[in-house]
Amino acid sequence: MASHLDFTAIRKDFDAFSRRINASRTAPTLEMALIELENAEEELRVCTEEIERLAYSKGDTDLQREFMSRAFQELPSPAFVLDDSGVIRGLNRRGAEFLGVTAVHAVGKPFAVFVESPWRATFRCELADVLREGRPGSLVGRVGPRNCGTPPLELRLARISLDDERPVVLITLDIFASQASHHDIVAEAAQLRRLDIMGRMTRLLLGAPAVSGPALLGDAVALLADECCDFAVIDLARGGVLRRAVVAGPVGTPDEPDGVVTCRALERLDPDGSPVARTIVETGESMLHIPVWEEGVLGGGHNGHAVPKELNAAFAAGVALRDETAGQLGVLLLIRKPDRPAFTLTDLALYEELGVHIGLALKR
Repeated sequence: MASHLDFTAIRKDFDAFSRRINASRTAPTLEMALIELENAEEELRVCTEEIERLAYSKGDTDLQREFMSRAFQELPSPAFVLDDSGVIRGLNRRGAEFLGVTAVHAVGKPFAVFVESPWRATFRCELADVLREGRPGSLVGRVGPRNCGTPPLELRLARISLDDERPVVLITLDIFASQASHHDIVAEAAQLRRLDIMGRMTRLLLGAPAVSGPALLGDAVALLADECCDFAVIDLARGGVLRRAVVAGPVGTPDEPDGVVTCRALERLDPDGSPVARTIVETGESMLHIPVWEEGVLGGGHNGHAVPKELNAAFAAGVALRDETAGQLGVLLLIRKPDRPAFTLTDLALYEELGVHIGLALKR
């Protein structure tokens, strides 16, 4: 507790005082004085207990204030305390990190200077309304250091009235709602991109009826290599044997070891020696996380173990080329380098649909 008084020593002194009073009762001439002393002793004891109670109560208040101060600092959202003129009087760690400044730099500055100009007037109006009416308020605006590019956030304002002091306003920023909104936008953009790829592939496969065979497949894997991955491969099944039909991706240079070590390296591999390709064409099941580091996964051959390293392959996914009546006609394999994200289930669903489109085009 916050008390600095030694109540144990005070009580010991009172007990010793009481014993001396009792010992003095043998002198009758002092009887009246002793009665007065006893009354004084009782009053002092009552006063001491009251002081002790108040000291412990003050200690509880100090402890509560310390707890609230720590809780304010550890809030997961940026929080700011403004006086009735809109000047920052306090902020938590998250708030300082969000503004990109130290607490010492921020305190004493109007909060409005951290609100971008298109939202500044709206913020001042909302702040004045909260101070005048005493009700909570909220608005959407962009807050942060200049040119930081942060998305608009929801600001929540609440007036706090203090005893015998001017009111203050607590402001919190709802960064989590903004992050969720940003994720929704990214997910929607990815979905639109997948629909765009599907539409372009459909136009490619149906828009040129005179084009078929390797030329048509070459255009299809070129589109996929441009939009979805670094390398795209199609293997076709003929008489139960898989043969590599087309490969698309970055082109190497003849000066590198083993000739052109990108697309042509993949072209030379034998897909019939790949357990992954064999499994996909036999079962029709797709594979999302193909272990590209294992020997022979991309195809068999004298250099099959080295090609994944030469390609700098990190992620691979495979789907079947199928016709609804003829079954599996081949395999579509997509490969990405480490600088791109891994394939997802939504990616795989798109590739499976494209596999059906390409399969239908092959049977046309």
